[in-house]
Amino acid sequence: MSENERIAKNSLILYFRLIITSIIGLIATRIVVRNLGVSDYGLYSVIGSIVIMMNFINTVMVSTTYRYIAYELGREEGRYVNKVFNISLSIHIAIIFIVIILAETIGVWYINNHLNVDPNKISDAFFVFHFSVLATVINIFSIPFQGLITAMEKFSVRASIEILRSFIKLGFVIMLAFYIGNKLRFYAVLMAILTFIASSLFVIYCKKKYTRLSKWHPHWDWKKNKEMFAFSGWTMIGAAAHVGKNTGSPLIINYFFGTILNAAFGIANQLNRFLMMFSKSLGQAAIPQIIKSYSGGNQKRTLNLMAYISKYSFFLLFLPSLPILLETKFLIKLWIGEIPDYTVIFCKLMIINALIESLTSGIPAAVQATGKIKWFQIINSTILLMGLPITYLFFKMGFLPYTIQIVYICLTVTYICINIILLKKIINFNVLYLIKTSYLRASLVFLFTLPLFFLNNLFQESIIKFSLTVVLSVCYYLIVIYLVGLETKEKQLVNSGIVKFKKKLVMVKAS
Repeated sequence: MSENERIAKNSLILYFRLIITSIIGLIATRIVVRNLGVSDYGLYSVIGSIVIMMNFINTVMVSTTYRYIAYELGREEGRYVNKVFNISLSIHIAIIFIVIILAETIGVWYINNHLNVDPNKISDAFFVFHFSVLATVINIFSIPFQGLITAMEKFSVRASIEILRSFIKLGFVIMLAFYIGNKLRFYAVLMAILTFIASSLFVIYCKKKYTRLSKWHPHWDWKKNKEMFAFSGWTMIGAAAHVGKNTGSPLIINYFFGTILNAAFGIANQLNRFLMMFSKSLGQAAIPQIIKSYSGGNQKRTLNLMAYISKYSFFLLFLPSLPILLETKFLIKLWIGEIPDYTVIFCKLMIINALIESLTSGIPAAVQATGKIKWFQIINSTILLMGLPITYLFFKMGFLPYTIQIVYICLTVTYICINIILLKKIINFNVLYLIKTSYLRASLVFLFTLPLFFLNNLFQESIIKFSLTVVLSVCYYLIVIYLVGLETKEKQLVNSGIVKFKKKLVMVKAS
């Protein structure tokens, strides 16, 4: 199997996983919202945001571990994979203690002094917080094992575990519906148990399949430790910025508008996360190849992968996003029933921001492969971190809640422009090639879909209209991709694939 075929196969595996987990996740969210209620669901969302903020150091080490394991695998000898794995595992054990200390100091302080919640719910908030911290700690320990599985490109294993996790979660959520006690606390306990089950499966697989690579053997290599800490130090800046964007936002909304608006933001963010996973499926499958190609000295393939991954990530994300953007209100009403105020506008703006951001999908992996991440992280992180203080000022002036998403859309556009400049500086990349291959094609596809939004407003909401919109918009979108989104050589590959498929159908009918 060629490397490109492996990327395609792994992308299909991840895409299948995402379809299953997304459907189950949406069903589970509907059940959770109905059983917890809007206010308790908003409380759980904001508590989760605090835990993720405590966990941002772990986010740094995920990319660090992944990059160094994949880099070592790409080198001819690949002798230091176990060393890198053990260094990473040791660092994660240290991170566990750091997260616990931060949670029991800063986290507790924030809940006591700044959480905008009914005083009668404070004890529930602490209960949920501590079980969320427990789940975080369990997940931290499993990160090096997950990184090893991904670096080895065993996406079928990851997909199987995550699909199993989704089914178990659905079972737990159904149990929640029949529980007659404090549902919020019960849900927090169930989610901690779910994390333990999934994390244990990752660890057990690595211990069985990669016994030598995952064997516990503490290493102290000053040069390698220094290199990984330096890399993680610069990555930490980027992680802090993304944590600020993804988890600081609910805290600001909670501060100004309370838990009801947190529920609206949380519901929209849940749908947005599902969509983002679709666009990242191709990126996840290609990242090992990008890093391995670079460490193996094949810079041309590295840069080609980066450009095409950015384009295809946009196409993959826009596929489910288009019908959702057209029928957002009807879909959310069908999904959860009662719609909190501002949920629809939150959802639409998040999807638009995600579509723009998907155009950078291949860039971080290419930059990380070089190891030259200092200015890339500093500049991009500064741009992203500006979102919170800018939003705070707008809210102080009385702007509406969805202003936060407009701010981040503007910052994402700025982020892309800066990335183009940085690419030229860091890896001397042909910027015009990226714009022509990725951004121009993506823009043309988007422009050709705009008439659908005008036509959609001419008809009244109904299940028939919703069904027709989904089918027709997807068909129209695929035609547009073929006509204006693909280059000549890509169209030839599609045509040959269709011919092969027809031949197989004929052979099946003949037999």
